[in-house]
Amino acid sequence: MNRNKYPTSDKESEDECDSLRREISELKAERDLLKFVLNSIPDYVSYVDADLHYQFCNEQYAVESGQPLSCFIGQHVAKFIGEQGMQRIQPHIDTVLDGHVVAYDEQLNYRYMLNQSVEVRYTPDKEANDRVKGFSVYVRNITAQRRAEDALRLQAHFDPLTELPNRRFFSDRLSQAASRALRLNSRYAILFIDLDGFKSINDSYGHPFGDQVLRDVAQTLVKKVRQNDTFARFGGDEFALLVEDVENDKQVRSLADKMIQAVANLKLSHLHKFEIGASIGIAYFPDHAESVDELLNRADEAMYRAKKSGKNRYYLFGDNL
Repeated sequence: MNRNKYPTSDKESEDECDSLRREISELKAERDLLKFVLNSIPDYVSYVDADLHYQFCNEQYAVESGQPLSCFIGQHVAKFIGEQGMQRIQPHIDTVLDGHVVAYDEQLNYRYMLNQSVEVRYTPDKEANDRVKGFSVYVRNITAQRRAEDALRLQAHFDPLTELPNRRFFSDRLSQAASRALRLNSRYAILFIDLDGFKSINDSYGHPFGDQVLRDVAQTLVKKVRQNDTFARFGGDEFALLVEDVENDKQVRSLADKMIQAVANLKLSHLHKFEIGASIGIAYFPDHAESVDELLNRADEAMYRAKKSGKNRYYLFGDNL
């Protein structure tokens, strides 16, 4: 007679329990590891259900809000971002709940950093029937990246010494102005400006002092132009001005006179024996040229005519001296 009526089944039951305990232990370890990784991310990471209630938030929510994570779990998103915030993000929420990944840029105030640029990404969590049961939220601070991009754009389009637009930026504006002028049957003027006497100052006092003179000239002349005109530094002691929608020659000639007078009256400290002036060449589009490069050459030629004629004056391309 067998005394162990169910020896095999008892052992199988014990093995099953051990296996279940191991699985639970492994799942707990995986959960703890995942939680550790998510809490280590210095960005907002959360999971929101289809009814817009938080089901998970990483530690960043507690760090930035000063509240324990228990205050978030089970609460509606609107409680923390307000009605205006909900109105702003509602179109994005509608899109993710419709099953699409969403990515957009936003401005966000952190606890100790205001007006931060962030990149927000929502990823839908779909069931087998494609019904969206929730979505993940990832908010990454990209302020440093945006500032670096802005700095590169400035370097590409602006002169670091005077903070004026550079030649590349000016050329782009000329092309745009040419398209508008042809479309609207209007014209624009270029004033090419070269400083008289600057080389002597630079040679006598050195480049740092010469750089300050260029900054002073730039700050002085930019005040003489209209807000919708483009004043740029071409390099060295050369500047250029784009004047759009020119009504008549008198308008441009008067502006050239004012710029020459402004440079002549510029107070240069410690430069008692030096004088600085400006020679200006003027050319019109499309009167004097039908291409941007040709127009720049015409204005440059006119500027050299002004220099040869005695300096500290302007010359309009095609005029008789």
